[in-house]
Amino acid sequence: MKKKWKVIGMLVLVTAIAAAAIIQNFRGLQTNLLTIEPRSIERTFKEEGIVVAGKEHPVCALYGGRVVDLPVEEGSAVQKGQLLIAFDTSELVYQVEQLRGQLKSVVAQQELEKSKTSVDRLKQLYEAGAISQKEYEDALNTVNSQYYPGQIEALHAQINLLEYRIKESSLYAPANGIVARLEARTGMVVGAGQKVMTIFEQDGCVVETFVLTKDASAIQPGLKVGLIQDNRSRKAVFAGMVEKIAPTAVEMVSALGLAEQRIKVTVRPDLPAGVVLKPGYSLDVEFTTERRENCLVVPKTAMFPYNDGEAVWVVRDGKARIQPVKKGFETDRETVIEEGLVPGDLVVLNPQLEGLKEGKRINKK
Repeated sequence: MKKKWKVIGMLVLVTAIAAAAIIQNFRGLQTNLLTIEPRSIERTFKEEGIVVAGKEHPVCALYGGRVVDLPVEEGSAVQKGQLLIAFDTSELVYQVEQLRGQLKSVVAQQELEKSKTSVDRLKQLYEAGAISQKEYEDALNTVNSQYYPGQIEALHAQINLLEYRIKESSLYAPANGIVARLEARTGMVVGAGQKVMTIFEQDGCVVETFVLTKDASAIQPGLKVGLIQDNRSRKAVFAGMVEKIAPTAVEMVSALGLAEQRIKVTVRPDLPAGVVLKPGYSLDVEFTTERRENCLVVPKTAMFPYNDGEAVWVVRDGKARIQPVKKGFETDRETVIEEGLVPGDLVVLNPQLEGLKEGKRINKK
């Protein structure tokens, strides 16, 4: 009797399993499907870009000295001709006053000598025999000498030089812009020729990025690019245009420590309202090097090797079918299907789905 019940139990279990399998097969697998429709596909890549001033003006101290006035600070907006920095000119002013005193003395001495050696008086003394011919000629030479005029001219030149140095001891903004890289402080002694700050012009910022040489061949001046500024407040996406490409490559070290040959590309942004770019800001530059229109496209992950070629799973009449395909143009993630698919086909996105096989009923999630 017990044996009979065991047999009945086994039959019930087998029947239940079979029924469950039939029900499961009837229900089918649930998975994500892609409806094939013609669309565009692009080959793109991104590089980090840095905003730099389109024009920048280094401000250097021609003669240097001690800083006595610094009315600007890092980030100050300045207008062309505005005072940026002034150096102590006290010593130069004292030297000018000293030279002016010397000049007055020389001029007075020259006038005195002229009065003592009047040409008419000398002639009278010579004709009267009061002085010899040699004394007369020496006196004439003194009157016509360039000694005093030469001294006067030299003093004027020294005064002009010092006045020029006094004038150049105050530095003014060469253009409208922003003060950056300020390297001077009040009371600091600056050497001759030392750069004290840089003026970045507010208008005309550009974006500089370095691309791998293997990608640079597809980039030309005038190429449209995408610029992406992602900050805490919002993500801004706007356009730009390649303005110029460096003539030579430079070696740079990647984040992985690998040496790479890269070329600098300068991009002129087309700033929309509300977007602010300042020198030093970073953003992504997206290059589109190739674009195809009206293509049937699938993700590379939807494909699998099949009979020395490749295939995808498609759903026809609600059931899974293997469809061999011929691929064409591709990007890092997607592939154009040239043969094997038509618009409206449903492609299984996960070819590794458990239970997926020919004829299996498929339900779209």
